[in-house]
Amino acid sequence: MPLSNAWKLAVVLLAAVALLAQAPGGISGRLVDEEGRPVAGARIEAGIRTAITGTDGGFLLTPLPPGTAILRALAANHYEGRKLAVEVREGVIGEIEIVLPLRTALEQSVVVTGTSTPYLTVDAPVRTELVTQQLTDALVKRTLTEALTATVPGVRVESNCANCGFTALRLNGLPGAYTQILEDGLPSVSGVSMVYGLDAIPTEFLEQLEVVKGGNSSLYGPNAVAGVVNLVRREPRENTFSADTMTGWHKGRPEQQAGLAAQIVSLPAEWTGDFYFRGIRRTQIDRDRDGFTELPRRELLAGGGTLYRRFLDGRASLAAGGSVSDEFRRGGSQFDLRPEDTFITEQIASRRETGFLRFHHAPTPLTYYSLNTSYSLFRRNSYYGADFDPNAYGSTRNPLATGDAQIGRQQGKHTLLGGYQFWREGVEDRIPAYGRAFDNRFRNHGLYFQDEYRVSPRLVLVGGVRADRNNTVDSWVLSPRGNVRYGLTQSWNVRAGVSTGFRAPMIFDEDLHIAAVGGEGFLVERGPGLRKERSLSYNAALDYSGTLGGRRLQAGASVFSTQLRDTFQLAETERDGFRLLQRVNGAGSFVRGVDFSANIQASAWLGFRAGWTMQQARFQEPEPQFGSLRFFRTPNQYGFVQADFDLPGGFSLIGSGDFTGSMAVPHYAGVIPEDRLEASKRFAVFNLIASRSFDLRDTASLRLYVAALNTGDDFQRDFDRGPLRDSTYIYGPLQMRQFNVGMTLRF
Repeated sequence: MPLSNAWKLAVVLLAAVALLAQAPGGISGRLVDEEGRPVAGARIEAGIRTAITGTDGGFLLTPLPPGTAILRALAANHYEGRKLAVEVREGVIGEIEIVLPLRTALEQSVVVTGTSTPYLTVDAPVRTELVTQQLTDALVKRTLTEALTATVPGVRVESNCANCGFTALRLNGLPGAYTQILEDGLPSVSGVSMVYGLDAIPTEFLEQLEVVKGGNSSLYGPNAVAGVVNLVRREPRENTFSADTMTGWHKGRPEQQAGLAAQIVSLPAEWTGDFYFRGIRRTQIDRDRDGFTELPRRELLAGGGTLYRRFLDGRASLAAGGSVSDEFRRGGSQFDLRPEDTFITEQIASRRETGFLRFHHAPTPLTYYSLNTSYSLFRRNSYYGADFDPNAYGSTRNPLATGDAQIGRQQGKHTLLGGYQFWREGVEDRIPAYGRAFDNRFRNHGLYFQDEYRVSPRLVLVGGVRADRNNTVDSWVLSPRGNVRYGLTQSWNVRAGVSTGFRAPMIFDEDLHIAAVGGEGFLVERGPGLRKERSLSYNAALDYSGTLGGRRLQAGASVFSTQLRDTFQLAETERDGFRLLQRVNGAGSFVRGVDFSANIQASAWLGFRAGWTMQQARFQEPEPQFGSLRFFRTPNQYGFVQADFDLPGGFSLIGSGDFTGSMAVPHYAGVIPEDRLEASKRFAVFNLIASRSFDLRDTASLRLYVAALNTGDDFQRDFDRGPLRDSTYIYGPLQMRQFNVGMTLRF
């Protein structure tokens, strides 16, 4: 070789060595569970670098600058998120195996509702509170109504009718129509179906409930002024089966429940599936023995399933499923007679059928898109009548179609998200006795944009805007929103947010319910010229997640304020044969307050949970029915406390208390001579659950339990009596004293 060529080769080799020495490093690894099984489709983050694990759990993060990198491993369903420090060496691809344990701590749970991007609860820029499957199982909460009772600060479930047991969900003091129920992020639960829907949705298929209070997220549109409750489905990780049964007694009257659930990971063509069934039967209860019920007869059969499939080395996923629920309920008097032969009867036979399809794909670690759609059909045949009315039979049909398409892109420290969402709802309702026959169609098209700016590991800014076009509103409605999270230390976080929103003048749950008051029907309808209601919300929170004296502690305090303009109010108008309330616009109103929460593991066998809310809800001008400035059915204080004891020999004991302050409750004439506003008593409900768990063969287990609920029987004691009663005059705890025995078998 000529000398000149040798020198050229030497220079090239030296340059290559120099470049190699300066090459950035990276991290290659594998994500597995505690059994060593790969976790596919998980998100691995290090600074602005992101990777998605393949079907073998593998990932690669490169290039990374030399030094200490903070890795976050985030996998939805079952698992705790992990945050760990890893040393990156220049020019070296380090190898690591990350083990994700099953979730045991709330702060290590992964949430998605606030921004659509997975975050550890402790790191999420939008404050998100959880009701986990472990909690609902421990407290034997089998329906959505039960799961949201005394589990999250600022969340209340109330009964609004002594005849049919119509329930409503309140967030931060605002009535139920201000809250949107989501299923995996889609607004697929209609307001009409929510007349009785909280009782008809089982918890078997849920991994967790994610509660975001206030209209902070840019992703959700009309009717999410108070916040959203997102029902997050469970994706199977192993073959499991469970069966449970329960028998209970209210005042000597029986209740039976039974449920089945199966998670299967060995279906053909690499599909997995989650399937469930729940049956409930409860006898009506006449507490004051006047011949008229305070709790209705109720029968529920509900079931469904979801199929899951991952494609493209774990970067794409498909979920398809559906559910059916059939419910019958009857309240009032003379159950041995036909409804039209009674003083008062509210009888409802309803069916809700749903189907959905979700597709998610990450073509690169920095880009993803998702396509989601759902359809539900709610139908009911009803009788809402009094005084032997043969024409009080009716029928309702309520189809709802929803769709959502979104695309996200990580660009340096920014994660940009844009999307389009629509829903189309029909409401057909006919009841000849009240001259009601309407067929309404509601449509909403929404565009949203969001920018997550991770300024540093401690500071995250989220800004966004949503534009909605609703067919009940004349023009597009813009709703800008913003949030910030700042980590004061590794354990302390500050969050704040501001949001705007609106509620369209549509038909809501209470419009499709007809009460019996003073021996006649009592209806609610939209008034002429009803305008949209606008909202402006602020919130700020301080949260701690760490240890206290070596004990794990999670605690927080949040202040909130929502101002409403053109507030929807009810005003009575004349109508022959029945009483009618029309929804009209008032001047304005506000809700403001503070809530506290704490969760401490005092020892290996003792844990405590607690939440408390203090708030004020007022109209700016006296409302038209009673001339009151107070929101109805909204206590100024309420909260809960819970203590868990894990004892030797598989025994456990859970004691809890649910406290509700006094509230203003409308009481309409019939038994009383004229309408008036009552101040309710305070309530303190104490519950006790004792159980023992047995380990059977292999992974099988059996849990036996006995539960005493509302042990002091602290329940409303001033119900109206007789056929002229006001069935809407009901408040306080959902159930009177009840004793349950049951078992759960898992294998």
